[in-house]
Amino acid sequence: MNVSPELLGRLNLKRAVELELTTFNRLMPRRPDRIALSAHADDVGRQFRTKYGKGQYGDLAEIIFVDKNRKGQRPISELTLRDKVLYRALVELIAESLPTRLVTRTPHEEFRKSPLNVEGVQYVSKTDVASFYEYVDHDRLSDELEAQTGEAPAIAALMKLLFRVMGRRVGLPQIHRASDILGDTYIDLVRRRMRRAGYQVTTYSDDFRIASPSLGHAREALETCAREVRSLGLILNEAKTFTYTAPHYARSLNAFTEAEERLFDESNVPAEDWGLLFLDDYADDNDEDATDTPLTLAASVAQPIFEEEVLTSQPPDEATNLDDAQSRAARKAWEIWLDEDESDEKQSTIEAAITETLLRRALPILGRSGEEQPVAYLSQLLRFEPALTPHISTYITELAATGPAARTKLRLQLDEIVKKQDISLWQKIWLAEAAGSIRPGSNEHAHYAWLRECVSDASPALAATAAAALGRLRRGDVGKLTAALDQTGPAWRSLMLWGIGRAELETAQSIADDQIERILLRTLEP
Repeated sequence: MNVSPELLGRLNLKRAVELELTTFNRLMPRRPDRIALSAHADDVGRQFRTKYGKGQYGDLAEIIFVDKNRKGQRPISELTLRDKVLYRALVELIAESLPTRLVTRTPHEEFRKSPLNVEGVQYVSKTDVASFYEYVDHDRLSDELEAQTGEAPAIAALMKLLFRVMGRRVGLPQIHRASDILGDTYIDLVRRRMRRAGYQVTTYSDDFRIASPSLGHAREALETCAREVRSLGLILNEAKTFTYTAPHYARSLNAFTEAEERLFDESNVPAEDWGLLFLDDYADDNDEDATDTPLTLAASVAQPIFEEEVLTSQPPDEATNLDDAQSRAARKAWEIWLDEDESDEKQSTIEAAITETLLRRALPILGRSGEEQPVAYLSQLLRFEPALTPHISTYITELAATGPAARTKLRLQLDEIVKKQDISLWQKIWLAEAAGSIRPGSNEHAHYAWLRECVSDASPALAATAAAALGRLRRGDVGKLTAALDQTGPAWRSLMLWGIGRAELETAQSIADDQIERILLRTLEP
């Protein structure tokens, strides 16, 4: 399906290209190829406009499973840059006609407290939809979007794009602002029906809170909610469905904060020092509502993951001027983790969640301050705290910048880690990224050989990330890298080409397929 000239004329492709090239997903390593192209957004946009007009879009997305914790994974869809730009541009156009509540979410904390503001509330129920984004039906979504906006041409193009990238007529790519808008629109039908039926319900994405005057009313509300989500081809998550008395629910909102205060008291670290771990280094420069310091850890973790939490226009863990108090707090967080019981029983507690949150913020600071003790525990960190893999990678990168002694220790530890091969694909991607950030040593290392093996991996994401790392290290076999290029897949091809260009620019230029690839390689010229 070609995107018509009329529709193309209404799409803000310039804005979409700029956002997709400058916004980074903290669940995946930063893409140096995208960073390089960001200075040429206008040229990229012109090339994409021509391709959309010819119907050249919609490559099947690669699914990567991201570790949430020890008990689960989250599938995220890696789209080509061309498809991400079109996805964002189409949804932004459609969103102009949507109700404000579907485009701009209320703060999550306000959502959590909303049931307590209902007059006569005695019970509060909470629930959410199981694997929500995986099962959004495209036909139902199309009907709802047309009813809300009347943007038929844009919706038709959007449905064609979604079908092509998902490979089926259900599902939305996770971790994208466009998916949040579409998901909120889809599930809002349930909220409206329940409101009309007399239930006091509020939603935040697929999370529900229901205020009831009696226990019987609460049960009826949950049954109604279950029926309504089933009408959309969805089911509620029984493991996350609870009904509390209103006082109990109110206390539960503060449970995390109270537990963190106990931990702070026991640690003998001043609360103001702990606060230094939570300086908002992930805020978007353009976010006028961003605060400098969250009041508590609870404000940082007691909410689900959405694009606004994992996408940023700044590099993650941007270096700040460390002071002694911040370093002390980071070291104390590390000591707390070392002393923690790693049993499944302990790891299900609020205290374990607090420790994970502290460590998430502490690891980059520990690396930046030259703290080498965690190097010996990298394998344990990857095993026991898989969700912190991006922060472990950042620790490695930061520590490697502190001097040759640290780099030597890191290289030897990486050699041991890659020999075990007991980490997930997602962790391997981050490990390859970290390995490429360490200035190469004069000796051959096992993790260099591992990177060369990864170039032939069945996962395009790992193959391309390894190629980029080898390019930075000047350790790759250019012939093998070139042979792997056409096997990489469209979403990751430019990253592998960037790696080839770093290794041998002339060879990369001789195999570039189109103008965008040539623009990318020009950024590598001296």
